[in-house]
Amino acid sequence: MHYLIYIPLAILPSSIWLIWYLRKDKHPEPKRMIIRVFIWGMLIAFPAILIENFAIDGLKLLPLPSLPNMLIVYFIGVAATEEILKFLVVYFRVIKRTNQLDEPVDAMIYMIVAALGFAAIENIFLLVPLAANGFLSTLEITFSRFIGATLLHALASAIIGYYLALSMFRARKKFLPLIHGFTLAILLHGFYNIFVIYMEEYFYFVFAVGLLMISAVVMISIFFKNLSKLR
Repeated sequence: MHYLIYIPLAILPSSIWLIWYLRKDKHPEPKRMIIRVFIWGMLIAFPAILIENFAIDGLKLLPLPSLPNMLIVYFIGVAATEEILKFLVVYFRVIKRTNQLDEPVDAMIYMIVAALGFAAIENIFLLVPLAANGFLSTLEITFSRFIGATLLHALASAIIGYYLALSMFRARKKFLPLIHGFTLAILLHGFYNIFVIYMEEYFYFVFAVGLLMISAVVMISIFFKNLSKLR
């Protein structure tokens, strides 16, 4: 019976952010497309786990000191893997198959939708096994995921979506904005992961996490305003 409670609870953070960001779109996308991209975002999490485990095991074999090794693992093995796979969902399921990107902001919206689907699976894998700890404990973790990892996925992918939109305005060198976007998204994602790890041992890293997230939220708000001016 606890699955009937904890699975919806695990999906709740993604659902709330999904509703929030869909309101940013003045011309809403078809609900069927939103659901489809969200589900594909969930599905892409499974190969992501396999790729990450393989990459992490391989990268840990590098003859490097612990700090450089950790940076490579979390920036390349984790952040780059997840951001690329979320982008591929939008590229193959939206850009290549439909004509739904009819205004610039749509690129950010669909990247956020795929990211929130991805985060929903992460939350299920994390929260359902913790059901034995009690409902209040699980609710506390759910809230921390809501303002933490779930939002992080949406913000990082929104960055890529912004630069994807900009790349569509270029007749040449379309890849330059995407390279810029992926770099920023991977840096945001990687630094978040590292700060959270250090936060478990050094509490003051909570301020670094907070500053990072607030900066990203402000940046994404500016990006939405910039795209809303484009036609």
